[in-house]
Amino acid sequence: MDGSALPQGSTDQRSGRERRPQPALGAPLQAGNVDEQVGMLDDGPVADETEDDWRKRKTTGGKERDRRARLYEIEEDGPLQVSRPAKAPTARRGSVSRGTSAGFDFDPDLAEEFLDEKKRRKKKGKQAKAAQQLARPEIVLPEFVSVEKLAQGLKVRLPQFLQKLEEEGFEGARYDHVLDSSTSAMFAELYGFEPVIKAVDQSGDIFPRPPAEDPSGFPPRPPVVTIMGHVDHGKTTILDYFRKANVVASEHGGITQHIGAFSVTMPGSERNITFLDTPGHAAFLEMRRRGAVVTDIVVLVVAADDSVKAQTIEAIKHAREAGVQMIVAINKVDKPGADIEQVKRDLMQYDIVVEEFGGEYQAIPVSGKTGRGMDDLEEAILTLADVADFRAENDGPAEGWIIESRVGITGRVATVLVRRGTLRPGDFIVAGTTWARVRTLRNDAGELIEEAPPGTPVQLDGWRGDDPEAGLEVLQAENEQQAKDAIAVRKERQETAWEMDNMAAINASRAEDAVARAKVLEWEKEQGYLSMGYKRRPKDNEGWVEKGSSGAQLVHFVIKADVAGSTEALVAAVSAIGNNEARANIVHSATGSLTESDIKMLAATGEVAYAISFNQPIDGEIRQLAAAARIQILDHNIIYKVTDDVTEKVSAELPPIVTQRVLGEAEVGDIFDIKIKKGSMKIAGCRVTNGTIRRSEKIRVLRRGAVIYTGTLNSFKNIKKDVTEMRKGSECGMGFENWDAFEVGDQIQSFEEHTEKRVLH
Repeated sequence: MDGSALPQGSTDQRSGRERRPQPALGAPLQAGNVDEQVGMLDDGPVADETEDDWRKRKTTGGKERDRRARLYEIEEDGPLQVSRPAKAPTARRGSVSRGTSAGFDFDPDLAEEFLDEKKRRKKKGKQAKAAQQLARPEIVLPEFVSVEKLAQGLKVRLPQFLQKLEEEGFEGARYDHVLDSSTSAMFAELYGFEPVIKAVDQSGDIFPRPPAEDPSGFPPRPPVVTIMGHVDHGKTTILDYFRKANVVASEHGGITQHIGAFSVTMPGSERNITFLDTPGHAAFLEMRRRGAVVTDIVVLVVAADDSVKAQTIEAIKHAREAGVQMIVAINKVDKPGADIEQVKRDLMQYDIVVEEFGGEYQAIPVSGKTGRGMDDLEEAILTLADVADFRAENDGPAEGWIIESRVGITGRVATVLVRRGTLRPGDFIVAGTTWARVRTLRNDAGELIEEAPPGTPVQLDGWRGDDPEAGLEVLQAENEQQAKDAIAVRKERQETAWEMDNMAAINASRAEDAVARAKVLEWEKEQGYLSMGYKRRPKDNEGWVEKGSSGAQLVHFVIKADVAGSTEALVAAVSAIGNNEARANIVHSATGSLTESDIKMLAATGEVAYAISFNQPIDGEIRQLAAAARIQILDHNIIYKVTDDVTEKVSAELPPIVTQRVLGEAEVGDIFDIKIKKGSMKIAGCRVTNGTIRRSEKIRVLRRGAVIYTGTLNSFKNIKKDVTEMRKGSECGMGFENWDAFEVGDQIQSFEEHTEKRVLH
């Protein structure tokens, strides 16, 4: 039956309830009993619906009405209203808020919007929770860090962290293995940390003042003149003429061993000139380069009888790189064979065109020995200085350069050339990674002075920390704390730069150090010494290794010299000696005398080792210790004698040249056994085919052209008689030492060897 055809107000025969009129589809719900109004929608079969279907739908209709009433908060005593919660539900999942708000007509779109908002808030909560889980603690990492330090920072036990390194491909890593920032950051992330790379702070360092825009208002200063040129071309003789002191006589071998700096009042003009005497020996290339950097004028000395040489060309290059003025002094014009014009022509090949040829360079013929032309050279220097008008402020923080350093009676002493400001006793200064509170100032004559204005070379002491090295810039600090802060910053920066360049070498050398320390302790134990604790190798990659990477035989050296410049030159010269078969290896180098630890360090290598003492006294106890340890001391005061001696020692380790000369040949024709006291032995019946075979010579056996045995004869007979030699055409029997695998047809040769010692070139 069609439900819509039932009469209004009729009674249902089955239930006995009165049927109420149903609203038209789509009509709004009216105020009244909510259950009744909602129930009206399901109070009978709809069109095309059977009674059984209607009953089935009727059974679940009440539950659906209850669910909708709860979901949309439909109220029974008033108009239909929907209440939206003020905030997202916080009760258990699926619960509905019971709060109400201002009433409005039910809108299905609004209900859908509420459900979407609920989903959005739920998703946002999950994202916030995930973000909270992703938040990781920060860890500040330096540019380079050891495995042990990183494990401590990550709060991981060292054995476990080493195992993790192995798993990630870092095989053989030790606790002191160094990791760079990218590698340490990777492991920090693996352990749940957010890595932050720490940059080196430059704020605590000291820097030179910027150049003055207009120095014309500053007082004039003495020009700084550097004498440069080839070895033995007479540089020191020219300086000696100016300062009237026979310095040449005190120089070992007539060759200047380190830079001298002094101020001279010129006899003609009564004006001061500061001279730097850079060594001309090839080993002092680096020192000469530094001399050109701190100078105003270069006097290029060229011998008239020797003309332009290799170090003359180098001096020209350094002067140009430094951007300084140059004067040519053609020396030794008094000697036979002097050719001034040839020197001028040779200089043109290197773009040094003298004024006579239309160029800009003054060329002064001089003789430092007789004094010829020396007044002209003085005038040329002062004229060039007047044109350049050298001036500097004498107030403000002092600035300068270290020309040389040495170990004196009062400790470490550095020769400093002041460039700006005025240096006084009590001032704090910084140079590289060392600092000083100036105790005393002395001029080049060794006299105490109260102050050193610009252009003045001065010797000062009071250094702390590292040795002051030649070529370092000197800057004045306000106080001790500022000096220490600057040193700390520089050391950190230096450490970072050095580790960046040598990270692989650091890890290799630390592994070598572990072996070396064990050797030192073992050697001391054998010698009866108490353990002194091995000092770690300096960070200039010095130290012994078992074998070079090329397989070369290493000859180990410790170098101790009087001044830093000589030490530096010796290290460069000695390190260059050798080839891929044998070479010099520097275990340690420093200024000062040889010490007990130097000898122990060499002895612990267990290989060929020597101690070099340059221009230094050697204590008697050190000599005794060296003799007991079989360490030879090479004591010299001229650098080329050191290099000659080292070359000889390294050459002795080269494999000799071995030449062989065949004396006789034979062929095996038969094999037979003979009886001896302990049994029997095989004998090769041979016929001598060439030369003479002697029992005393070495023997080799060849089969199809290949040597299968080399040794000696233990039996050599002819018709059962022992013989010492057999000539061509004779027959004999031969037995070989510890070998009897010969066959018929083998070739036998007797030969002699000549060995020739090799020498490095």
